[in-house]
Amino acid sequence: MLRLSLSRFVPALAAFKLALGLIAFGLTYGSPDSRDPYYPYIFYGLFAVAFGATAAPLLLGGREDRRAVALGGFFLVIATAFANKPLRLLTAAEPGISVFSLANALELDAFMACFLWVFVREFPHPPVSLPTRRRFQLAVRVSAAAGLLLFFSNLLEFVAEHAAGGGWAVLAKLAPQRGEGIYYGVALALTGAAFPFLLWKARFMEREEQRRARLFLQLIALTLAPMLAEVLLEMFAFGYRDYTLAHRPLKVAITTAVLLPGLTLPFTVPYAVLVHRVLSVHLIARRALQYTLARYTVLTLVAVPATSLIIYGYAHSAEPLNDLVAGRRVWLLLSVLLIGGAAWQYRKLLLDAIDRRFFREQYDARQILTLLVERIRSIQEIPSLANLVSREIDLALHLEGIAMLALDPRSGMLTDPRSRARKLDASSQLALAVSNASAPVEVDFENPHSPLLKLPEKERHWLVDGGFRLIVPILARDGSLLGLLGLGEKKSRLPFLREDRQLLHAIASSAAWVLELEIERTLTPLAREPREEDDPTPSILPPSPAADYARECPKCGALHPSYTVFCSTCSKRLETSRVPYVLPGKFRFEQRIGAGGMGVVYSGADLALGRHVAIKTLRQVSPEDAMRLRREARTAAAVSHPHLAPIYGMETWRGTPLLVLELLEGGTLAQRIVRGPLDPRETVEIGIAMAGALSQLHAAEILHRDIKPSNIGYTRDGVPKLMDFGIARVMFELRDEDELAELEDEGEEDGDIPSVAVWIDDDATDRPPRRRFVGTLSYLSPEALKGRQADSTFDLWSLAVVLYECLLGRKVFLGSDQQVVERIQSGRVPDFSQVCPEHPTVFGELFRSALHRSPALRPTTAQELRRRLEAVRAGLQ
Repeated sequence: MLRLSLSRFVPALAAFKLALGLIAFGLTYGSPDSRDPYYPYIFYGLFAVAFGATAAPLLLGGREDRRAVALGGFFLVIATAFANKPLRLLTAAEPGISVFSLANALELDAFMACFLWVFVREFPHPPVSLPTRRRFQLAVRVSAAAGLLLFFSNLLEFVAEHAAGGGWAVLAKLAPQRGEGIYYGVALALTGAAFPFLLWKARFMEREEQRRARLFLQLIALTLAPMLAEVLLEMFAFGYRDYTLAHRPLKVAITTAVLLPGLTLPFTVPYAVLVHRVLSVHLIARRALQYTLARYTVLTLVAVPATSLIIYGYAHSAEPLNDLVAGRRVWLLLSVLLIGGAAWQYRKLLLDAIDRRFFREQYDARQILTLLVERIRSIQEIPSLANLVSREIDLALHLEGIAMLALDPRSGMLTDPRSRARKLDASSQLALAVSNASAPVEVDFENPHSPLLKLPEKERHWLVDGGFRLIVPILARDGSLLGLLGLGEKKSRLPFLREDRQLLHAIASSAAWVLELEIERTLTPLAREPREEDDPTPSILPPSPAADYARECPKCGALHPSYTVFCSTCSKRLETSRVPYVLPGKFRFEQRIGAGGMGVVYSGADLALGRHVAIKTLRQVSPEDAMRLRREARTAAAVSHPHLAPIYGMETWRGTPLLVLELLEGGTLAQRIVRGPLDPRETVEIGIAMAGALSQLHAAEILHRDIKPSNIGYTRDGVPKLMDFGIARVMFELRDEDELAELEDEGEEDGDIPSVAVWIDDDATDRPPRRRFVGTLSYLSPEALKGRQADSTFDLWSLAVVLYECLLGRKVFLGSDQQVVERIQSGRVPDFSQVCPEHPTVFGELFRSALHRSPALRPTTAQELRRRLEAVRAGLQ
């Protein structure tokens, strides 16, 4: 809570102080007190602007990324240090409490060490080793405590000085300028100690990420290190300050040389973030950062001239008007007026030009949607209307999915002519809620105020199945519902803007005109007497409850359309499946290829991209949890590695999540172990590959938590790949409070102990122990069995057990479930030299450390385990 408060309120206070400091700089610039023979006064304004301009896009555009917020806060509180002298000069001549004197008392640069240590903790990647994380967290807390002490001591000293007429001597020693160096001695020492750790952490990154991180650190070092070094020399180097002050030209030259590189920060930091993506900011943050930079450029052109005129008038308010506009001043004032007036007059054109140059997508979207409103009027058939609207909106907004449903007055159902979404009853509560809405309805089940949370679960599942994030009603002139537009999330992860919603509302209004005409034509024949040639069958019939489900062969697992009775392969009678034969517009299910503790796996075809995929069904969840699973799958899909099986996406079908994965046709490691132990070299190569994949996952803050042989598959060419990453944690959390059935009822078909195998003792009662979903029992670490907080060591233990099993040819821990738990918790790992005497002794040393009872003696990161495996491989040559 403290960290959250600091990251929220300190930047707000810093922005307040910086704004007043810039005003004070303009008001005091040129006054006699501002003249310093050793430090040009212009530097106060230049560096306040430079650091503030560097912080603004990071804080405003990177709010979803903690690293961007921490780095932005660091630059912003440094900017306030350059506002101190202008505020002090302005308030020196005006005794009493004012907004400027209060701002001067807010010593927010006391928190620069805190923000920098938070950035060190998170960059280049958050440390997944628990001991390392605790060390960095301790540094964050120490620097935060020091910052709070320095900040409140100066604030209390300010209050005491104005309340009692004199400050407290003890607190005055902690003031920046009067404290004999204590203030900046503490703040800068803590700040300087953080930089070496940035370089140290960069050593453990992948090569490409290490290159980007080093580039970023070099830019920071070139701009900040000279400045920090010069300040530290003045404070701690004996005789340095006196010598430079005695040689004025040398002092001015040194000051200028160390400060000028800092003026490049507004260009170097955004360049590193936008071009080289060193912060790995989410796409929405990068787009928002770009938007912020462009918008602020235009606003600056408009605001700076007006602000300059106001400051100029206030500073020379005592002079006659004739003197203000006399001589050269009149041309300067006219130039400022012309620039400001032109910027105000043409600001709309400037913003459009920026849209076309930097945000072509949004600019094109506006043009496409505007033209679509006019084109709709020429359409006369509903299928053509649905194709046009869906195609053009998707072209404009780049959506993950879109569907247009139109009312069939004969059946009372909302249907999609393109078959991209299931039918919806026009009298349902969802249809009623959409028709009563005055604007497009956002689908956000995490918002406790969302009206959609009151819908029945079946209708909420309908929204999740379609992947809809925005529902746009198509209303008739009398307010009745004629249809709706269901829009999926933007592929860019950007939110729907107000302009988007207005254009979509206009499109829906134009589409309503076409739908009303079509409904009128459809209902007109019903008013006359039926004739023999008329077909009495309605054009659209309500679907039967099981019509959308596939038929599945219990023997060979082949899937068939819902109307099929017998399997075309083995002639067995088909049963109703849990999945559809075709997921509308997306996938076709072909055959069941496996089943496990998490669900059933089918092979299928991607109808859009024409590729074969594997589709795993998970247990049924609530609509809110289904949306959460979609979000987690998107996060996992962003992680790429040659030995990670790609996640193509997450779909849902009537409450059943469907995880879409790469189809690995070479089988699994579990199937290979069944045939016998693996060769030592092949085992080491698998370990190195999996450790590299885990390193990439852990760098993205993803823990697998269910590593086992059946979750390591092979491509047709024999490349091993880790499967099911990023989902096990979510499924565990969804089952966290569920009491599960007996272990015997949850076994996998391949003989694995089920993925729900942890005993949780309940000493207070005589009830049998409960178990929670955390992975597969045989591969759980002692800490996982004890319910400790998950970290990267959970995955490393599981991988070590898998490698041991590869050489052993069977499971490492044998016995009943309770015996397996006791053996793992007590550290009774079989001695490798006794069970596998034919293999080199170097493997025994590896497993003794990787499966040691004490976590401190095990590898703490995937990179460390990989280095140990590479050393083993070198010893096999």
